[in-house]
Order: sequence, then structure tokens, then C-alpha cells
Amino acid sequence: MSHRWAQKGSDMSLSNGIGDDQSTLGSRLRLLRIKKRLSAKALAEEIEVSPSLISKIETGATNPSMDVLRKIVMHLHVNVADLMDGEPAQYAGGQGSREPGHVAVVRANGRKLLRLPQRGMTYQMLTPDAQGPAEFMWVEMEPGEGGTEFFAHKKGEESVLVLEGTLNVYIASDVFALNEGDCVTFDATQPHMYRNEGTARAVWLYLAVPPTV
Repeated sequence: MSHRWAQKGSDMSLSNGIGDDQSTLGSRLRLLRIKKRLSAKALAEEIEVSPSLISKIETGATNPSMDVLRKIVMHLHVNVADLMDGEPAQYAGGQGSREPGHVAVVRANGRKLLRLPQRGMTYQMLTPDAQGPAEFMWVEMEPGEGGTEFFAHKKGEESVLVLEGTLNVYIASDVFALNEGDCVTFDATQPHMYRNEGTARAVWLYLAVPPTV
């Protein structure tokens, strides 16, 4: 199933309703960058974008594309969970995170959430946090959305299970068209990306072991 992918431009912008308060995506990215003692110029050079773009993202003047957001997250060595609204799930019986015998229930209305409404994308965390051995996400993606650049991880495995709609998973030179109920598992060190090229919203579960950054 060989497929050659023609990379598109940077018009795949994302938005999560950026405003002026410290809970916005841009503000969180800025705080994470400062925490890493990295200047905006240095970050821009590392991910090969202009310093003005980083400034505009952090101030809310513009929104990052899905690919730029991923590059920032990976370069800062943080997780999408660090950008989400909401608190980690509480562990039953007063147990601490990841203690022996730990139990945590994540209620449907209490998931940590990252919503990118202008681009029709939503990430919801199903695991209580991103500190364990795996990352489990509920993802919703409108038609035409997804990455335009391949990415890979230094180690790990990823699985994707489609609940609604269709999803194309590009892995190296292959493309796998997944329909409702289909699941793919693969070595995450291979270049890959996800795109909804159907006509309806795609809803899918994403499992990464270990958690991706």
C-alpha cells in the first residue's frame, strides 16, 4: 500500500479559543518554555520556524498548526496532557499516584481536555495522568484535519482504534485506511501521521506505550 504524501502548506491552523488569561494554550506553552530556560528565538531555531511565529502563538495572536504544536511539545519534552484543562483523576481510597494497588476512575465528564474548536479537534485523556507506563486518549477530528508532516519517537508502540468515521494512518511509505472497529498497532519509531480524509467526524482511541512527548 505505498503512498506518496505531498506536504501541504501551513494553513492547517489550530485554535482552542485563545484569550488573555493564563489558562490559554499560548500562555501554557510560554510558561513551559520559560520553565525549560529556553528563549523564544532558540525554540524557533530548533523547530525551524520564525521567532515571530512563536511570539504570536504565545500571545494568542495566532494559533499553531498541528505539526508546529507537536514540534513544540516534543522539543520541550512535555506531553499534550500538560496543555489540558482539568485536574488529574483522584485515586480511590486515598492512594497516591502509581502506588501498589492504585485505582483511579476517570469519569466521562471529568476528563482532562484540550479542545481546538476552529480546527475541529479534541483530545481527552482517559488515563488519570501522563505519568504512568501508557498514555490513553480519546480523539475527535473533523474531516480534512490531521497532520501534514511525518513524525516519529525514539521508542515505543502506538495503537489506534476507530470508533466512528474513518481515519488514515500513514506509516512510512504505507497508508492504512481504518473504518469503524478497525485497529492498527505499530512501532512508533517509524515516521507516521494521522489524517481524517473522510466526509464525517472521526472518533478514535489512541494508546501509546510509553507515553509520547
